[in-house]
Amino acid sequence: MAALDRSFFEALDQADPLSSFRTRFDLPGDRVFLNGNSLGAPPKSTWNRLSRLVGQDWRDDMNSGWWKHGWLDLPRTVGDRIGRLVGAGPGQVVVGESTSVNLFKLLCGALRISTRRTVLTDSGNFPSDLYVADGIAAHVHPDARVRRVPAPDLLDALDDDVAVVMLSHADYRTAEILPMKEINERAHAAGALVLWDLSHSAGVLPLALDADGADLAVGCGYKYLNGGPGAPGYMYVASRLLPGFEQPITGWLGHADPFAFEAEYRPDPGVGRLTTGCPPLLSLVALDEGVALACEADPGMVRAKSTALTGWLIELTTGRLGPLSVEVPTPADPARRGGHVALRHPAAERLARGLAAHGIAVEFRSPELLRLAPSPLFNRYVDVWDAVAVLERLLTSEHRSLTYGAAGG
Repeated sequence: MAALDRSFFEALDQADPLSSFRTRFDLPGDRVFLNGNSLGAPPKSTWNRLSRLVGQDWRDDMNSGWWKHGWLDLPRTVGDRIGRLVGAGPGQVVVGESTSVNLFKLLCGALRISTRRTVLTDSGNFPSDLYVADGIAAHVHPDARVRRVPAPDLLDALDDDVAVVMLSHADYRTAEILPMKEINERAHAAGALVLWDLSHSAGVLPLALDADGADLAVGCGYKYLNGGPGAPGYMYVASRLLPGFEQPITGWLGHADPFAFEAEYRPDPGVGRLTTGCPPLLSLVALDEGVALACEADPGMVRAKSTALTGWLIELTTGRLGPLSVEVPTPADPARRGGHVALRHPAAERLARGLAAHGIAVEFRSPELLRLAPSPLFNRYVDVWDAVAVLERLLTSEHRSLTYGAAGG
């Protein structure tokens, strides 16, 4: 094998079949963003689309724009685009509110379908998801309970009182992937539904919701979908469940005929029943640009590059930073690994600040994790090399006190 130096990774970039996508993002030349699973970069087309919307369509057409420009249809149009990324056929995905609100809707709907009362979840699940489930049990379904168990014990915890299993497909800390198809099958055999959070998966991992027998799913739009800060999230309800699915926030745009202004609620016969009020148009248009760009990339190439980027991160970290007390809790097996790599070190917070000072953005997660999440569409292989090289300098000659100082981390 050729020597592992920066030129080796530059050569990988030269051969990268996805390299042209980088030119379609608005990225400052002196910065490296390795936090794609926290906030994606802005596509250049987003600025043009929003400028036209605000300076022309909104200004000139005002309220008629909802029909003239198809604004009212965007939650479903963008939802179907996202469906292509997550392996869902048309008419099963719709863009709604934030991921937490969407989770509230679908979890309430799942509990309404079932006569059972237990929500089974991973005790290490994303905290916001746990908060939503606890809130439902406390305020909406007082007879429901949330049972938290470690991820390895999930399947053994299935019993005849579990109504729905609520899980994140990729762990937000370590990037470990749960086996979706197996869990769906085991849960169904036990008479339970499964609700997946795809926030750290969609856009970077291959997903097959329909083929894997998924029931319900939510996800956010601002990570690998590059929809912008606070971009709206999305909901998936399998077509077999959709006709009778009831969600609790029954607003007017979820009505079968919103502009009839009937006094009684009649749900839309399809996925529109998951919507509530007017869509946040500016955010939705920005999300549309990010999703449309993601849909142009071959999903096999995206996964292959993501696996390679994270694989090199693990190999370089193990070889160069392992002797400096850096651990890698992310699975080495690419089949079990999502789109980011977690590094554990007692001075992780100070290391994150040190990387930022060198123009490299990563995420710190308390108490001692760094998350490095290269986005296959805009990150380069040299970004991985540079991040590890800076970390090595921070842990040795430049900031030796990170390891040995009294303060920190």
